[in-house]
Amino acid sequence: MLSPRVFATGFAPESLEAFFAGLDAPRYRAGQLLNWLYKRGAASFEEMTDFPKALRGSLAGEIVLSSVTEAKRQEARDGTAKALLRLYDERTIETVLLPSRKGSYTVCVSVQVGCPVGCPFCATGLQGFERNLLPAEIVDQVLYFKRYLGERGAITNLVFMGMGEPLANYDNLLQALVALNAPWGLGLGARNLTISTAGLVAGINRLAREKLQLGLAISLHASNDVLRSKLVPLNRQYPLAILLEAARRYVALSGRRVSFEYCLFDGVNDSLLQARELAYLLRGLNAHVNLIAASDVGTSYLAPSRERILGFEVELRRLGVNVTLRRSYGREIAAGCGQLKSAVNV
Repeated sequence: MLSPRVFATGFAPESLEAFFAGLDAPRYRAGQLLNWLYKRGAASFEEMTDFPKALRGSLAGEIVLSSVTEAKRQEARDGTAKALLRLYDERTIETVLLPSRKGSYTVCVSVQVGCPVGCPFCATGLQGFERNLLPAEIVDQVLYFKRYLGERGAITNLVFMGMGEPLANYDNLLQALVALNAPWGLGLGARNLTISTAGLVAGINRLAREKLQLGLAISLHASNDVLRSKLVPLNRQYPLAILLEAARRYVALSGRRVSFEYCLFDGVNDSLLQARELAYLLRGLNAHVNLIAASDVGTSYLAPSRERILGFEVELRRLGVNVTLRRSYGREIAAGCGQLKSAVNV
């Protein structure tokens, strides 16, 4: 088993400089290594031709270039790619590459192995919780797809909407965000990074105080506490009144709009009455609603008909809600969170 302390993406520039000094190598080698990792997507030390051969050998004996290895990958005709990645302790996670516009891609990143929230419609939630991901394991999901794309396209956006509850792994997530955002790292703008939460209010409040200009998406899925407590068990701890208060505080402190994710389930949360209830719930809040049809993960929670989905969207628009009906990518490869891990049973 590998030690998690030796992953290259676990180093910040200062600690990497100290590491090279310990090898009696110039400190500027740290910047070169970071450039190979984040800008050029190197997959091996042998590619780093501006390093002396002896130093490349020393590095290969001391540092692991990536904390993830590919266990399985699936590709869809719409350009979506989904990878099951193996970690140093043999656990596995999923990450998904989504085409956003020509030549540009979004990566859906996992933050935990499994998930502690336990939503009954989610394949990851049904798997239970195993552990938090390390900062390197979060970053390396993105670099995995950077290497996969090569010259074919660029990763421009990240959404932390994969396996797990991001705000339950707050410190590791923030450390990963530094590397993904910093000029010495991947250099993605904070406004291109979106964190999704099932409604962990303590984390939302903490994130608001960071004032990082990150996007915040809240998985809502219901317009009243009775139904949401059934769909999102975290609602029992943080009911809608408390959650919406935290959302308003986030908008006030960050100046950013909040997105609410609303997954439509046939006969559960897709009626016109529930659309009206949702519009009333979000009144006066600088918010955007993303509607998406449910994925079939082997539960009783199935997608409504196209007619009911469109009817829900139209009713929200009629009531003045800013809403987008999201396209479902990668259905042919079960791109929904947790589906590949469940399918291969690892």
